[in-house]
Amino acid sequence: MKNRFIERLWISREVRLAIMVAILGAVGAVACAAGDWKIGIAVLGVAAAMVAAFYFAVVRPARIPHDAVLVIRLAGPIEEDVTRSPLDQIMRRGGLSLDHLRYALESAAIDNDVRAIVVEIAGFGAGLATAHEMHRLMRVAQQGGKRVIALLRGDDAGLREYLVAAGAGEIVANPDTMLTMLGVATGGVFLKNALDKLKIQAQTLQWKEYKGAAETLGRDTMSPAVRESMEAIVADWEKILVEAIASSRKLSHERARELIAAGFVTAKFAVENKLIDREGYIEDLRTEFDPESKRKAFVGLARYRRHAIFRRERGRRARIALVHASGPVISGDAPATGEYISGVATAAQLDRASRDDQVKAIVFRVNSPGGSAVGSDLVWRAVREAQGRGKPVVVSMGDVAGSGGYYVAAGADAIVAEPATITGSIGVVYAKFNLGNLLSELGVHFDFVKSAPISDALSFARAMTDAELAQLNETVGHLYVAFTAKVAEGRKLNPEQAEAVAKGRIWSGLAAKERGLIDELGGLSTAVAIARDRAHIAPDRRHQLVTYRGERRWLDFRGGSAEASTVWTTRAAASALGIPTRWAPAMLELLIRGGVMLLCPFIEL
Repeated sequence: MKNRFIERLWISREVRLAIMVAILGAVGAVACAAGDWKIGIAVLGVAAAMVAAFYFAVVRPARIPHDAVLVIRLAGPIEEDVTRSPLDQIMRRGGLSLDHLRYALESAAIDNDVRAIVVEIAGFGAGLATAHEMHRLMRVAQQGGKRVIALLRGDDAGLREYLVAAGAGEIVANPDTMLTMLGVATGGVFLKNALDKLKIQAQTLQWKEYKGAAETLGRDTMSPAVRESMEAIVADWEKILVEAIASSRKLSHERARELIAAGFVTAKFAVENKLIDREGYIEDLRTEFDPESKRKAFVGLARYRRHAIFRRERGRRARIALVHASGPVISGDAPATGEYISGVATAAQLDRASRDDQVKAIVFRVNSPGGSAVGSDLVWRAVREAQGRGKPVVVSMGDVAGSGGYYVAAGADAIVAEPATITGSIGVVYAKFNLGNLLSELGVHFDFVKSAPISDALSFARAMTDAELAQLNETVGHLYVAFTAKVAEGRKLNPEQAEAVAKGRIWSGLAAKERGLIDELGGLSTAVAIARDRAHIAPDRRHQLVTYRGERRWLDFRGGSAEASTVWTTRAAASALGIPTRWAPAMLELLIRGGVMLLCPFIEL
């Protein structure tokens, strides 16, 4: 009973403010009574200023009207975690954060002050796994008694946008919005023929047959093995879409399967076939909720987050650390722009969280196609060291966590992934470019003085010999064996079981669950629940999710402006290759530099 009282006293900002104001008031009153009016009035003025500052800076911004309507606008890229420098924040730069969306929807679902949630969808800049998580969050809010309305208001809405909208109880579409229900397709770009025309030779190695990342450079079409894995992914993605849409729209599975491949359809067609409920505009919804046009009922995402934090973030709670790892993995110098995972910096964040005595567990959010083998190993080691300090580590996978993205997760206590997550790709690739023929055509020639015939093997002036490639292939094989051994250790598989799920093959979250590569299907909230259980946090005790980030410099523009600061040529290359724009600088640098990589092909719907 005593501990509960201390906790309540400790957490109450209002009580602490009241005590401070009371003390200042008493001091001011005593000073005035003693005739020292200047000091007394000054002290009383400080007390009044503290009350005013608390009201205008904390209380007032957190107030929302009773029966508020939360309005969320989805347009453009959605980042895992918006990490902004102070200058970025002053200039209000930054993207839409999945963390913010998740927190707002989970809070609104149980908030008595919120009567409805309106989600405007004009684009969805994330993958199918993220779309599915948003779908579930909206359905939970709807099933909890909130009225949830999705408004499709972009020029067109594809299956990702529609999957998000289907999580709402009502779907409204702008009359001119076209629904592009094109079914499921995925693939990649193949550059061998183009490189041949440029007289550039790409020498690649892969362990093993399903490792398709290097095929972009070394083939003109998919290999049979990679096609097999892609066909399985497409089948799983179609299953996920059909089940989600059939359940939310009360359609048969057969009818849902037909409709997601209906082609280019109008809003009118969508209404007639129960894909949406009606045509309309955001103004119609505003009039419905606010017939007098006072506009006081509508609350935006930023304002609602302040309200939710003020109302929910109270009490001495068990601390769970959240560490984000999003983008290609690098080990050396960082690219000038874009999003990436620094092996050194991410390991440091995990180390800092694990050394915090208040942290009971760590949730490690991974959204990465892999990259540097050394960078990935640094993060893997940091996870193991955190466990050695008694901190359970639970991984939550985003749209993709493959190859190096799976490597960093393999040693965790538990792994959670979305059904549509792309994961696995347990394998190694190597790439080297021979520019000798191209440069010779341009009149550029090379001459070397060598201590041994192999001394210039890594020069882009010549191709590697068969003997050199064979020796290198053996070394790459050792890296593959080390990778699969870490997977076997972390996932408690014998070598034969680890090899069966490896070979460079990518898996959906559904398939990964069946094969023991992950433990549970779900989003971040599922990972947090597992972390609570592993840390033995009592069910009736609340927790605090604290994000551990790298330090930001005042003049650093990398955070929220990554999309805008990426040059147009890189954005164009990213679009052609199917790479998220914010990942493009690091990904293209990895591909151009070549060498040993734990990289999986990034595929999208």
